[in-house]
Amino acid sequence: MSFRSKLLSTTVLPIVVGVGVSMVAMNVNPPAQAASSFQVAQANPCNPCAAANPCNPCAANPCAPSAAVELTDSEAKDAYSCIKGSLRAGYAKSNLASGTGLKIAQDYQDWTRYSTRSYVSATHGGRFVQNYANSTAKAYGKYEDVGRLPAGSVVAKDSFAVRAGRVSAGPLFVMEKMPAGFNADSINWRYTLVMPDGKVIGTTNGKGSKNVEFCYGCHAAIAGEQSDSLFFLPEEYRVKF
Repeated sequence: MSFRSKLLSTTVLPIVVGVGVSMVAMNVNPPAQAASSFQVAQANPCNPCAAANPCNPCAANPCAPSAAVELTDSEAKDAYSCIKGSLRAGYAKSNLASGTGLKIAQDYQDWTRYSTRSYVSATHGGRFVQNYANSTAKAYGKYEDVGRLPAGSVVAKDSFAVRAGRVSAGPLFVMEKMPAGFNADSINWRYTLVMPDGKVIGTTNGKGSKNVEFCYGCHAAIAGEQSDSLFFLPEEYRVKF
């Protein structure tokens, strides 16, 4: 099975073979106990880059995702508060930096966050995500009226999943706008996928570039040039400016 098939067809569970993924348990029912029920979970051999992606449907898999989990605002905030430090620490091991030297993996949580809470993104494996962008990408807050972001803009989504009351770390999804001529197919965006242990699965025009071709294929097909290949979060979770 190809990496892309594995990436998109298995469920988000505690650990990948060869990839360290931290995971914590959370009791999300009732909400009152959510903040006090986090525990270290056991390892599991399933792929954390799970769930079907509408742009890349894959065959059935024994690690296929369970029914989607719904979290209240309070539960979603508690879950992210618990795991955000682990996400940042894990991604930082990649030493991922922008073309201008910006320390993306280390600093992205210090940027402007455009989501009021973690929300489920169907195009990112059904995981809960948060949307961040650096100061160069400040027009991202115009959402559908964004136009074209300038070179140096970086948009990042960290992610986690909730399965059977457990919260598990997911990948970091990064888009960095590069100068004209970088890659016509990606509309000059450099896509990078970072696993929770800091392993970089692929980056456009770099190592593992083919592993992230489906990223810009999906963004180009759905968002297109009119939205500068950007997906925008549901209105109910948008920070208003």
